[in-house]
Amino acid sequence: MDKYKRLMSNTMLFAISTFSSKVLSFFLTSYHTHIMGTESYGAINVVIYIGNLLIPVVSLGISNAVIRYGIQKGISKKAVYTNGIIATFMGFLLLLALTPLLSIIPFIGGNVQGYWPLLLVFVLVSCLRTLNCQIVRAKEAVRLYAFDGILATATNLGFNILFLSGFEIRPDGILLATICSDACSTVFLFCVSKLWRYIDFRKINRPLFKKMLVYSLPLIPTSVFWWVTNVSDQLFVTHYWGDGATGIYAASYKIPTLISIVATLFTEAWQLSAFTDGQEKGREEFFTKVFGAYQGLMFLAGGGLILLCKPIMTVFVSSAYFEGWRYIPVLIAAMIFSSLNNYLNSIYMLMQKSKMSLYTMALGAISNILLNWLLIPRVGVMGAAVATFISYLLVFIVRVYSTHKLIAMEYSGLRLAVNLAAVVLESLIVLLELKLWWLWSAILCAVILVINFGALWNTVMKLLRRKA
Repeated sequence: MDKYKRLMSNTMLFAISTFSSKVLSFFLTSYHTHIMGTESYGAINVVIYIGNLLIPVVSLGISNAVIRYGIQKGISKKAVYTNGIIATFMGFLLLLALTPLLSIIPFIGGNVQGYWPLLLVFVLVSCLRTLNCQIVRAKEAVRLYAFDGILATATNLGFNILFLSGFEIRPDGILLATICSDACSTVFLFCVSKLWRYIDFRKINRPLFKKMLVYSLPLIPTSVFWWVTNVSDQLFVTHYWGDGATGIYAASYKIPTLISIVATLFTEAWQLSAFTDGQEKGREEFFTKVFGAYQGLMFLAGGGLILLCKPIMTVFVSSAYFEGWRYIPVLIAAMIFSSLNNYLNSIYMLMQKSKMSLYTMALGAISNILLNWLLIPRVGVMGAAVATFISYLLVFIVRVYSTHKLIAMEYSGLRLAVNLAAVVLESLIVLLELKLWWLWSAILCAVILVINFGALWNTVMKLLRRKA
């Protein structure tokens, strides 16, 4: 199959999985904010964020290696999956041993007190589900992966309603629902894909295991730094302004994640294309054209969402959370560059330069912490949003420079600059609530569409044709 057609096909299938889960997360936030106060919602979100920090550490980052080596020709998928299971349980046993130590770390122990049993189960089940999802992707069973996404969406919704409204377990029910949904998905993929056939502890491939760890271990701090860039702002907000402010900020953060719906459904398919077609002749042109359309799509989606952020928040959350709309435009700009960073990270993965992913995210995390420390006490919660945006923008600039040395693709610097200027100007107009702000915002969205129309149209035509 032509590489553009394969990318299109995989994107559509991943869209089914990703869109359902991301949209569910969006609407569950509305459900949660209408039945819980800002403080309880803020507190359980911090617990879940800490769990998400532990997941890549506990799994030793092995899921990244499972997709990277599982899809590579000449490497046994049985060995890859067996090594993945071993790494996951090794990491979980280490977590159990270190739990007493983690309990006395202020920002972990203080926030997780009373949640440790649930949190440990949450981490293990999430690691196993991710492992099964990655080996299914490596087998290129994209339809099964997509169906599992729908199944996980349905079970997550059902368990949320059961625990929160049926049994009135609040706020713990949010964590319980995720655990039960992930467990169902794990068992479903294991049985339907017959993954027991890929387990053989008698023939452990030690050289491959070492190679996988060499690839994945540098990605653990990368994931931690990514977590810091995304979540440290909420910990700072909790420290300086309390759980109520964190709850409002966490709710407002959900709107910009709509950008990640578009980004994730593409990048999951893009990773497969980068690995399978990124070694072919003409890859610079391939990467350049796809990036041109991708960045245009991200800025266009961001501009449209900024225009609609106030109306969406009006119906999305209860009145107690509405003031959070003011953080959304800045967070949308941050999410755009987070998405662009994920695209550039695929080049590091293709070229097996995982250390570069580590270094660049370290830069983003350190800058984010410093900016949070400087801004949040002085300008309030808005400082958290600004810190997140600047951090992602800085990472993007560094990654553009470093990836250009690996693959000589063109980044359309002028178009990027105009897109960024349009989004920043639109954000200022909306935040200042200037007269006829909605009209000026719509005009800027039209400008973004015009300057990106050529790249988007050419790529769509490329995807629809059978020849490259």
